Amino acid sequence: MTANLRDFTGYGTTPPDLTWPNGTRLAVNLVINYEEGAERNPLDGDTVHEHLVEASYEVPGGERNLFTESSFEYGSRVGIWRLLDAFDDHGITPTVFASALALERNAAVTRALTDRGCDFLGHGYRWIQHTGMTREEERRHIEDCLTALRALTNAPVDGWFTRPPNTVHTRTLLAEAGLRYDTGSVSDDLPYYDQLATGPFLVVPYSLDVNDTKYYKGGFFTADDFARYALDSFEVLLNESRRRPRMMSIGLHPRIIGRPGRMAGLLRVLDHLSGRKDIWLAGRDEIARFWHANVPPSF
Repeated sequence: MTANLRDFTGYGTTPPDLTWPNGTRLAVNLVINYEEGAERNPLDGDTVHEHLVEASYEVPGGERNLFTESSFEYGSRVGIWRLLDAFDDHGITPTVFASALALERNAAVTRALTDRGCDFLGHGYRWIQHTGMTREEERRHIEDCLTALRALTNAPVDGWFTRPPNTVHTRTLLAEAGLRYDTGSVSDDLPYYDQLATGPFLVVPYSLDVNDTKYYKGGFFTADDFARYALDSFEVLLNESRRRPRMMSIGLHPRIIGRPGRMAGLLRVLDHLSGRKDIWLAGRDEIARFWHANVPPSF
């Protein structure tokens, strides 16, 4: 698909007939978005305040919003550790969508994530949207992020997720930077290839519905809201996977799901997922590698 065209057809009723590793038909990927310290802030030269917050309070342009800052700091001081303890207790290794500046500002978190063997996707050097940037500005932001992440983690970075929305240039820039896949799409329940001028490029779709940002956007309020929606999604996809393979993403943020009353819902989800033999709990890099190896592009 080029920048000018849209694909409304996808796989339709004939998706690839495959089995994930271990004989499973449903792959499940849990994602920690680590952004704390990379958000918009006058300390970093921003003139516009961060708008995706728990509670919005008016502050004059150019002045710091200390209350909003404290919300992000909760994620890095408390929420991330509560999340990692929960994953450890359930034997699950999450994927990390990493804003590089956030990791630069918290060496302990960086060490904890690398020690657990998490796979890292580029999530911008800073947690800011790339819309409005020139092509070269976006290229520089991508390259700065990749350089920093690889130095911080001493690990490969093969995938990417721009803070939505991505631009018409994003995937071409990712391919030129040597990345192997993008996850800036919610258009399917399976990976697929996008047709770029440079050739096919893998897309591993994400989820904004099974995602704790709905607490901030008014879709969720209680832990039961999150757990019920996630588990209902899981059961539908598991049932469908008997006929065709499926993939599920669960998006998490330390400052959001890391609050105690919300964590209770995630714990119920992890209890339901851990130890199962009928699903593949996989890192996003693992899913991308499997698709590259087993499903060639059709164009």
